Amino acid sequence: MLGLFYETKDEVDCLKELNHEVQVTLLEAMLDGSKVGTIVTDPSQPDNPIIYTNQTFVDMTGYSQEEIIGRNCRFLQGAGTAKEDVEKMRTAIAAEEKVIVTIQNYRKDGSPFWNRLVIDPVRIEGKLYFIGTQTDITLERSQQQAIMANEDEIEKLMLPILSVQENVATVALVGTMYHHRFETLKVKICEYVQLHRIEYVIIDITGLSWNENSPLYWFKQIYDALRIMGSKLYVTGITVSAAQQFSNDLDRDDRLVTFSTIERALNFIAQEEKSKQNMR
Repeated sequence: MLGLFYETKDEVDCLKELNHEVQVTLLEAMLDGSKVGTIVTDPSQPDNPIIYTNQTFVDMTGYSQEEIIGRNCRFLQGAGTAKEDVEKMRTAIAAEEKVIVTIQNYRKDGSPFWNRLVIDPVRIEGKLYFIGTQTDITLERSQQQAIMANEDEIEKLMLPILSVQENVATVALVGTMYHHRFETLKVKICEYVQLHRIEYVIIDITGLSWNENSPLYWFKQIYDALRIMGSKLYVTGITVSAAQQFSNDLDRDDRLVTFSTIERALNFIAQEEKSKQNMR
Protein backbone atom coordinates (compact mmCIF):
# COMPACT_ATOMS: atom_id res chain seq x y z
CA MET A 1 0.00 0.00 0.00
CA LEU A 2 2.82 2.35 0.82
CA GLY A 3 4.16 1.80 -2.65
CA LEU A 4 1.22 3.71 -4.05
CA PHE A 5 2.72 6.91 -2.70
CA TYR A 6 5.97 6.51 -4.59
CA GLU A 7 6.45 7.90 -8.10
CA THR A 8 8.68 6.60 -10.84
CA LYS A 9 11.30 8.89 -12.49
CA ASP A 10 9.13 9.13 -15.59
CA GLU A 11 6.14 10.18 -13.51
CA VAL A 12 8.21 12.89 -11.77
CA ASP A 13 9.47 14.17 -15.12
CA CYS A 14 5.92 14.26 -16.45
CA LEU A 15 4.76 16.24 -13.43
CA LYS A 16 7.63 18.71 -13.89
CA GLU A 17 6.80 19.09 -17.57
CA LEU A 18 3.14 19.53 -16.75
CA ASN A 19 3.97 22.19 -14.17
CA HIS A 20 6.10 24.02 -16.73
CA GLU A 21 3.31 23.93 -19.30
CA VAL A 22 0.82 25.17 -16.72
CA GLN A 23 3.18 28.00 -15.78
CA VAL A 24 3.60 29.02 -19.41
CA THR A 25 -0.14 28.86 -20.01
CA LEU A 26 -0.88 30.93 -16.95
CA LEU A 27 1.80 33.46 -17.90
CA GLU A 28 0.41 33.82 -21.42
CA ALA A 29 -3.11 34.22 -20.02
CA MET A 30 -1.88 36.95 -17.68
CA LEU A 31 -0.08 38.76 -20.51
CA ASP A 32 -3.04 38.48 -22.87
CA GLY A 33 -5.36 39.79 -20.18
CA SER A 34 -3.12 42.73 -19.42
CA LYS A 35 -3.85 46.27 -20.63
CA VAL A 36 -0.18 46.56 -21.54
CA GLY A 37 1.09 45.34 -24.89
CA THR A 38 4.17 43.12 -24.66
CA ILE A 39 6.72 41.99 -27.22
CA VAL A 40 10.04 40.16 -27.05
CA THR A 41 12.79 40.71 -29.61
CA ASP A 42 15.90 38.65 -30.37
CA PRO A 43 18.94 40.84 -31.18
CA SER A 44 21.00 37.76 -32.15
CA GLN A 45 18.89 37.53 -35.31
CA PRO A 46 19.23 39.98 -38.22
CA ASP A 47 17.40 43.28 -37.58
CA ASN A 48 16.39 42.31 -34.01
CA PRO A 49 12.96 40.83 -34.93
CA ILE A 50 9.93 40.31 -32.71
CA ILE A 51 9.71 36.67 -31.58
CA TYR A 52 6.75 36.99 -29.21
CA THR A 53 3.74 39.24 -28.80
CA ASN A 54 0.76 39.12 -26.49
CA GLN A 55 -2.84 39.60 -27.61
CA THR A 56 -2.98 43.11 -26.15
CA PHE A 57 -0.29 44.28 -28.58
CA VAL A 58 -2.24 42.70 -31.44
CA ASP A 59 -5.42 44.51 -30.40
CA MET A 60 -3.55 47.77 -29.83
CA THR A 61 -1.90 47.88 -33.25
CA GLY A 62 -4.45 46.08 -35.45
CA TYR A 63 -1.82 43.73 -36.86
CA SER A 64 -2.19 39.96 -36.57
CA GLN A 65 0.49 37.88 -34.86
CA GLU A 66 1.50 36.49 -38.26
CA GLU A 67 2.10 40.06 -39.49
CA ILE A 68 4.09 40.97 -36.37
CA ILE A 69 6.37 38.00 -35.68
CA GLY A 70 9.68 38.24 -37.52
CA ARG A 71 9.56 42.00 -38.08
CA ASN A 72 11.45 44.81 -36.42
CA CYS A 73 9.07 46.98 -34.40
CA ARG A 74 9.91 50.06 -36.48
CA PHE A 75 6.93 49.17 -38.70
CA LEU A 76 4.83 51.07 -36.12
CA GLN A 77 6.66 54.33 -36.89
CA GLY A 78 5.28 56.97 -39.23
CA ALA A 79 5.40 60.60 -40.30
CA GLY A 80 4.70 61.93 -36.81
CA THR A 81 7.26 59.76 -35.03
CA ALA A 82 9.97 61.99 -33.55
CA LYS A 83 13.46 61.16 -34.82
CA GLU A 84 14.99 61.98 -31.44
CA ASP A 85 12.80 59.34 -29.78
CA VAL A 86 13.90 56.74 -32.34
CA GLU A 87 17.55 57.67 -31.81
CA LYS A 88 17.11 57.46 -28.04
CA MET A 89 15.83 53.89 -28.40
CA ARG A 90 18.61 52.88 -30.78
CA THR A 91 21.28 54.24 -28.46
CA ALA A 92 19.83 52.44 -25.43
CA ILE A 93 19.47 49.13 -27.31
CA ALA A 94 23.06 49.35 -28.58
CA ALA A 95 24.24 49.97 -25.01
CA GLU A 96 21.94 47.24 -23.63
CA GLU A 97 20.29 49.77 -21.33
CA LYS A 98 16.70 50.28 -20.24
CA VAL A 99 14.87 53.11 -21.97
CA ILE A 100 11.48 54.76 -21.53
CA VAL A 101 9.99 56.97 -24.25
CA THR A 102 6.59 58.36 -25.14
CA ILE A 103 6.44 57.99 -28.89
CA GLN A 104 3.84 58.45 -31.59
CA ASN A 105 3.14 55.18 -33.36
CA TYR A 106 0.64 54.12 -36.02
CA ARG A 107 -1.87 51.29 -36.20
CA LYS A 108 -2.40 49.11 -39.24
CA ASP A 109 -5.27 51.35 -40.40
CA GLY A 110 -2.95 54.37 -40.30
CA SER A 111 -4.44 55.99 -37.21
CA PRO A 112 -1.85 57.45 -34.79
CA PHE A 113 -1.62 56.70 -31.10
CA TRP A 114 0.69 57.76 -28.29
CA ASN A 115 2.70 54.89 -26.92
CA ARG A 116 4.48 54.90 -23.56
CA LEU A 117 7.20 52.42 -24.43
CA VAL A 118 9.53 50.70 -21.99
CA ILE A 119 12.37 48.55 -23.37
CA ASP A 120 14.25 46.29 -20.97
CA PRO A 121 17.30 44.15 -21.81
CA VAL A 122 17.06 40.67 -20.28
CA ARG A 123 19.62 37.85 -20.35
CA ILE A 124 18.42 34.27 -20.05
CA GLU A 125 21.13 31.61 -19.80
CA GLY A 126 23.59 34.10 -21.24
CA LYS A 127 21.45 35.06 -24.24
CA LEU A 128 20.21 38.64 -24.67
CA TYR A 129 16.58 39.52 -25.35
CA PHE A 130 14.68 42.79 -25.25
CA ILE A 131 11.25 42.99 -23.65
CA GLY A 132 9.13 45.90 -24.80
CA THR A 133 5.95 46.96 -23.03
CA GLN A 134 3.56 49.42 -24.67
CA THR A 135 0.78 51.42 -23.07
CA ASP A 136 -1.66 53.39 -25.21
CA ILE A 137 -1.86 56.80 -23.51
CA THR A 138 -3.61 58.64 -26.37
CA LEU A 139 -6.66 59.52 -24.26
CA GLU A 140 -4.54 60.52 -21.27
CA ARG A 141 -2.33 62.74 -23.44
CA SER A 142 -5.28 64.42 -25.18
CA GLN A 143 -6.88 65.12 -21.80
CA GLN A 144 -3.64 66.64 -20.51
CA GLN A 145 -3.34 68.83 -23.61
CA ALA A 146 -6.96 69.96 -23.21
CA ILE A 147 -6.33 70.81 -19.56
CA MET A 148 -3.16 72.74 -20.43
CA ALA A 149 -4.92 74.64 -23.21
CA ASN A 150 -7.76 75.46 -20.84
CA GLU A 151 -5.33 76.60 -18.16
CA ASP A 152 -3.48 78.79 -20.66
CA GLU A 153 -6.76 80.37 -21.75
CA ILE A 154 -7.74 80.97 -18.13
CA GLU A 155 -4.36 82.56 -17.46
CA LYS A 156 -4.86 84.93 -20.39
CA LEU A 157 -8.31 85.88 -19.16
CA MET A 158 -7.14 86.36 -15.59
CA LEU A 159 -4.07 88.42 -16.51
CA PRO A 160 -5.38 91.14 -18.88
CA ILE A 161 -2.93 93.98 -19.45
CA LEU A 162 -4.52 97.26 -20.54
CA SER A 163 -2.95 100.53 -21.66
CA VAL A 164 -4.85 103.31 -19.87
CA GLN A 165 -2.52 106.02 -21.18
CA GLU A 166 0.16 106.18 -23.83
CA ASN A 167 2.90 105.12 -21.43
CA VAL A 168 0.88 103.55 -18.59
CA ALA A 169 -0.37 99.94 -18.38
CA THR A 170 -2.54 98.35 -15.70
CA VAL A 171 -3.15 94.77 -14.61
CA ALA A 172 -6.11 93.97 -12.34
CA LEU A 173 -5.49 90.66 -10.60
CA VAL A 174 -8.41 88.59 -9.34
CA GLY A 175 -8.72 85.12 -7.92
CA THR A 176 -5.90 83.16 -6.35
CA MET A 177 -2.21 83.88 -6.88
CA TYR A 178 0.17 80.93 -7.00
CA HIS A 179 3.71 80.49 -8.24
CA HIS A 180 2.96 79.37 -11.82
CA ARG A 181 0.48 82.18 -12.31
CA PHE A 182 2.97 84.70 -10.92
CA GLU A 183 5.70 83.52 -13.32
CA THR A 184 3.23 83.93 -16.20
CA LEU A 185 2.35 87.42 -14.97
CA LYS A 186 6.00 88.42 -14.77
CA VAL A 187 6.77 87.26 -18.30
CA LYS A 188 3.64 88.86 -19.80
CA ILE A 189 4.29 92.22 -18.15
CA CYS A 190 7.91 92.36 -19.29
CA GLU A 191 6.95 91.40 -22.85
CA TYR A 192 4.15 93.98 -22.90
CA VAL A 193 6.41 96.74 -21.56
CA GLN A 194 9.04 96.02 -24.17
CA LEU A 195 6.54 95.81 -27.04
CA HIS A 196 4.55 98.94 -26.16
CA ARG A 197 7.36 100.98 -24.57
CA ILE A 198 5.51 101.34 -21.29
CA GLU A 199 7.09 103.54 -18.62
CA TYR A 200 4.70 102.84 -15.76
CA VAL A 201 2.97 99.60 -14.75
CA ILE A 202 0.17 99.49 -12.19
CA ILE A 203 -0.75 96.12 -10.67
CA ASP A 204 -4.02 96.23 -8.75
CA ILE A 205 -4.43 93.47 -6.16
CA THR A 206 -7.85 94.45 -4.83
CA GLY A 207 -9.49 91.18 -5.93
CA LEU A 208 -6.51 88.96 -5.24
CA SER A 209 -6.15 86.18 -2.69
CA TRP A 210 -3.15 84.01 -1.90
CA ASN A 211 -2.62 80.30 -1.43
CA GLU A 212 0.92 80.54 -0.14
CA ASN A 213 2.44 82.25 2.89
CA SER A 214 3.29 85.93 2.41
CA PRO A 215 4.11 85.92 -1.33
CA LEU A 216 3.86 89.71 -1.71
CA TYR A 217 7.64 89.94 -1.97
CA TRP A 218 7.23 88.36 -5.43
CA PHE A 219 6.29 91.81 -6.71
CA LYS A 220 9.82 92.90 -5.87
CA GLN A 221 10.98 90.58 -8.67
CA ILE A 222 8.74 92.39 -11.17
CA TYR A 223 9.88 95.72 -9.76
CA ASP A 224 13.55 94.81 -10.28
CA ALA A 225 12.93 93.47 -13.80
CA LEU A 226 11.04 96.62 -14.86
CA ARG A 227 13.66 98.88 -13.28
CA ILE A 228 16.32 97.25 -15.44
CA MET A 229 14.08 97.86 -18.46
CA GLY A 230 13.71 101.53 -17.53
CA SER A 231 10.12 101.28 -16.26
CA LYS A 232 8.46 101.67 -12.87
CA LEU A 233 6.04 99.47 -10.96
CA TYR A 234 3.27 100.62 -8.67
CA VAL A 235 1.00 98.29 -6.68
CA THR A 236 -2.54 99.39 -5.83
CA GLY A 237 -5.44 97.95 -3.87
CA ILE A 238 -3.38 97.82 -0.71
CA THR A 239 -5.43 96.83 2.31
CA VAL A 240 -4.35 96.96 5.93
CA SER A 241 -3.40 93.28 5.92
CA ALA A 242 -1.57 93.63 2.60
CA ALA A 243 0.34 96.64 3.94
CA GLN A 244 1.41 94.58 6.94
CA GLN A 245 2.61 91.78 4.68
CA PHE A 246 4.55 94.23 2.53
CA SER A 247 6.23 95.70 5.60
CA ASN A 248 7.21 92.21 6.73
CA ASP A 249 8.34 90.90 3.36
CA LEU A 250 10.23 93.88 1.97
CA ASP A 251 13.40 95.54 3.22
CA ARG A 252 13.13 99.11 4.42
CA ASP A 253 15.34 100.39 1.61
CA ASP A 254 13.08 98.87 -1.09
CA ARG A 255 11.55 101.56 -3.30
CA LEU A 256 8.39 99.69 -4.33
CA VAL A 257 5.64 102.32 -4.22
CA THR A 258 2.09 101.31 -3.25
CA PHE A 259 -1.29 103.05 -3.28
CA SER A 260 -4.75 102.27 -2.02
CA THR A 261 -6.40 102.90 -5.42
CA ILE A 262 -5.52 103.05 -9.12
CA GLU A 263 -6.76 106.65 -9.21
CA ARG A 264 -4.16 107.72 -6.68
CA ALA A 265 -1.43 105.92 -8.60
CA LEU A 266 -2.46 107.68 -11.83
CA ASN A 267 -2.43 111.06 -10.06
CA PHE A 268 1.06 110.32 -8.76
CA ILE A 269 2.23 109.38 -12.27
CA ALA A 270 0.71 112.57 -13.66
CA GLN A 271 2.70 114.62 -11.14
CA GLU A 272 5.88 112.75 -12.06
CA GLU A 273 5.29 113.46 -15.75
CA LYS A 274 4.64 117.11 -14.99
CA SER A 275 7.88 117.32 -13.00
CA LYS A 276 9.77 115.82 -15.95
CA GLN A 277 8.36 118.40 -18.32
CA ASN A 278 9.25 121.26 -15.94
CA MET A 279 12.84 120.02 -15.76
CA ARG A 280 13.24 120.09 -19.55
